[in-house]
Amino acid sequence: MNPEADGFDREYLRQVQYRTADNLNARIQIHKRFSTSSQNWEDFIFGYLPDLSGKRLLALGCGNATQWRANRKRFAADARIVLTDLSEGMLAEAHAELEGDQRFSLICMDASKLDFEDESFDFVTANHMLYHVPNIPQALAEVARVLKPDGGMMAATNGENYMTDLDELLTEFIPAYGGLHTMSLRFNLENGKEQLCQWFGQVERHDYVGDLWVTEAQPLVDYAYSTPRVQQLIPPDQREALRMFFQARIDRDGGIRIRKETGLFLASKKANGNRQ
Repeated sequence: MNPEADGFDREYLRQVQYRTADNLNARIQIHKRFSTSSQNWEDFIFGYLPDLSGKRLLALGCGNATQWRANRKRFAADARIVLTDLSEGMLAEAHAELEGDQRFSLICMDASKLDFEDESFDFVTANHMLYHVPNIPQALAEVARVLKPDGGMMAATNGENYMTDLDELLTEFIPAYGGLHTMSLRFNLENGKEQLCQWFGQVERHDYVGDLWVTEAQPLVDYAYSTPRVQQLIPPDQREALRMFFQARIDRDGGIRIRKETGLFLASKKANGNRQ
């Protein structure tokens, strides 16, 4: 299995990259701790969700459900939120925190084969996950199928130049690395709208403004080693050398700036519709 190929096979995602939430948590933490944005990501996401009072929402590839856990107190008491992920290991943290909350149900499920009836959800989210799906059109067809006629979708992703400053540093550290660490090339801010328009009448893009200013070396090492490309090309015994490399740059410049490109698409089944 080559995770840099056209797609990510399900077993690689389930058994390697997302066997547990560790890799995802390493990536989440660096964004939480070192973001230059005036708005955190969970607030940004919540601002584009519809009012869920009396509504049914399906979250695909929810991972450890950080976004849903962070906004838990903001959802209506009669909302029904179905959180799904391909990996049971990814859902473990969410199970522990959301257990007993009647608004949430957690299910291990493949986004390309949704076990739900037609037109059974008011809204679907697929945040930072569609680029993992081996067959994106099949997953989007399933989303369109389970959405009500006036339903909508949110799909968050990254840009094609997402965090390329980190890739330049990693290539400087070990030239054989050369390339992009990002996993989002198959569905990103540049090509995502065209893919969504095959299934939705209206698609809007909304960018999240903010970069990273990293002032500690170890979290950046942890982030790097959470990605498939680094795991493949930089041996684990180089972790300390990489930490020292990052630390020298931080000591010299006060920090490491890494530019981001992140945002989301809102899609509506109605050609003249906005968020419901």
